[in-house]
Amino acid sequence: MKKEDLIVKWLDNNLNEEELRAFKELDAYSAFMKLDQAAQQFKAPDFDLDANLAKLKDQKPSAKPVFAWKQYVAGVAAALVLFLGVYLSFFNTTDTDTTFLAQNGETKEFILPDRSEVVLNAGSNISYESEDWGQNRNLNLEGEAYFKVAKGSKFTVHTDQGTVSVLGTQFKVKAREHFFEVVCYEGMVQVEHHGKMTKLPGGSSIKMFENNRLGKTLVTDTEPSWLHRKSSFISVPYQEVIDELQRQYNIAIAPLDSVTNDTLFTGSFTHENLETALEAITIPLNLSYKIEGNNVVLKSN
Repeated sequence: MKKEDLIVKWLDNNLNEEELRAFKELDAYSAFMKLDQAAQQFKAPDFDLDANLAKLKDQKPSAKPVFAWKQYVAGVAAALVLFLGVYLSFFNTTDTDTTFLAQNGETKEFILPDRSEVVLNAGSNISYESEDWGQNRNLNLEGEAYFKVAKGSKFTVHTDQGTVSVLGTQFKVKAREHFFEVVCYEGMVQVEHHGKMTKLPGGSSIKMFENNRLGKTLVTDTEPSWLHRKSSFISVPYQEVIDELQRQYNIAIAPLDSVTNDTLFTGSFTHENLETALEAITIPLNLSYKIEGNNVVLKSN
């Protein structure tokens, strides 16, 4: 039963035992109980019509009579205002998004209401409406995340780059400013990118850089490498590798003119040691580096 229906039946004092248990589990249950206690304090005052008429006759014509019923009405009005405030506050809070955020240099694991598992990579966030999750498994992703989706209704990941839909599978979505990648580890996903639909079976991936398709590739991994504190790349534009290293170590790397978007990188770097990571991405391209606090400068040898 919906929360609204439970509250209406509570107001009518018409809840059965099962409904009462459900009502007591509502987040706003304690607030409604306080309201009920406050309302019970309001009692109509005793009103003696003959005595009040006699008192009016003794008063001077200029005097303004004060009726007890005005105080009673004011009390009832105050109770209604209090109830309305609690009611609106309760229903407004249920419409807000649930959001998870992974800062630079960290990952975050969490469970969705349907028991689907999600791991956010560094510098990423996810939001969704928890109120109707059972009927509408939609979420918004900025950044990169790995999903183990529980079987059920259609599960859709919305990003600025494209949309990924599944019924139950394991996959990764990476949606950065210039780079979009989907890797399906198990099952099958459907990827929508700029109006074009692509079905991606388990063991395959698709990549786009600046809206240019880099093609499908086969994958042998069963989950993202960054779950194990390592970032891996296969024929990825070098700038995306630099951007990922900046997110993992929360540093700034000065751009290098000799490296263009046509420069592709295949390899990996660790999340455990900055110098080791820099060596892994510079030596293959005959580059060197210099660390200056939280800044890194790359140089051509």
